[in-house]
Amino acid sequence: MFSSYSDNQLVSLLKSDDSAAFNAIYDRYSKMLYLFIYSKLEAGEISKDVLQDLFVSLWEKRHSLVLKESLKSYLYQAARHKIIDIYRKNATYRKYLQQLIEHFDAQPHSVEDAVDYKARSQELFEAINHLPEKMKEIFMLSRFENLSIEQISTHLGLSQQTVKNQITKALKILRASYAQTDVILLVISLIFTANR
Repeated sequence: MFSSYSDNQLVSLLKSDDSAAFNAIYDRYSKMLYLFIYSKLEAGEISKDVLQDLFVSLWEKRHSLVLKESLKSYLYQAARHKIIDIYRKNATYRKYLQQLIEHFDAQPHSVEDAVDYKARSQELFEAINHLPEKMKEIFMLSRFENLSIEQISTHLGLSQQTVKNQITKALKILRASYAQTDVILLVISLIFTANR
């Protein structure tokens, strides 16, 4: 029905809460946007999440939507921002991982120990990256940015109990799936919560 409509017509309908117009925009752009996102992230599940988040955001902002250029340009720009945000977050995670590795390097018992710790640290980083997005964010704020339960609760607009539950679940998942990282997890639990 909407295949012959221009982008501007679809956007006008979208602003009027027309869900069919929204679906038409999704059908028109989702595949090419997914390929673009995937080409930058090279991770299928994360790319799908970013795409979904992109269109959820489009629907939520439909009433205030202002297109300076074309709808296509707007969507690609929004995708770029989300990709950059993921890179920024991952860069933060890598920074803290590097600090952890340097901590181990400062007091290795042997060359083998240092190499082993680095490998385990990398495994931990990968393990954390595979946590559900919100759980990962809460875990990183708790363990690496040393925020209290109350601070995280306020920062993310969640109940303190939810924050506690997410941290507990994250530790359980990491320990169950990546048993070899237990030493690192223990260190994280001790080092980064010592100043609470």
